[in-house]
Amino acid sequence: MKKILSNLITENEQKVLLFLIVFAFIGLAAKYTFLNAQNEDTPADSLNFAQDYAIKYDLNMATKEELITIPGIGEKRALDILTYRAENGFRNKQDLLKVKGIGTFIYNKIACYFADFGDSAQVKYEASKITEANQFDLININTANADELTKLQGIGPAKAEKIIALRQELGGFSSKEELLKIKGIGPKTLDKFKDQIILGDR
Repeated sequence: MKKILSNLITENEQKVLLFLIVFAFIGLAAKYTFLNAQNEDTPADSLNFAQDYAIKYDLNMATKEELITIPGIGEKRALDILTYRAENGFRNKQDLLKVKGIGTFIYNKIACYFADFGDSAQVKYEASKITEANQFDLININTANADELTKLQGIGPAKAEKIIALRQELGGFSSKEELLKIKGIGPKTLDKFKDQIILGDR
């Protein structure tokens, strides 16, 4: 082999060729070592493109076509979401749990595809109103007697009797606003105890 090389290239050229071969091996070894070190330093889950760069849809704006692209939402479920949105609107994405056919399992699967939103102040306000209402015993105005009705804010014995009289006349209340027919009970008075009453059975 050495004799063949001697016939083809000079001794100096052979030394240069040998140097280039050795240098190439060193370069390949260094590159391989660097790539291995880089792979070890990079967490495997940091390259989850589908998770890190998932499109976030606006729940109150998403179209049927966009909803169908989300894993776990087929055409029927997309229509259920759109129907709920048309009737109620979404205050936050947790409202998805109120959509027919969407339980905790499905919600956990699809929630990451929707942008977070919602007025936390409004949610707190509504929660405080519920708490405030629960401080009172709810009174069924279709069955309560005069003594029970006087527990309502702004209702004395005389107004309690008027409520009972109107109830008998109507055959029972079908809405709280019917109380406005009673003289002495206006919108402001009704607002005082509206959260304390229920209609129940007529």
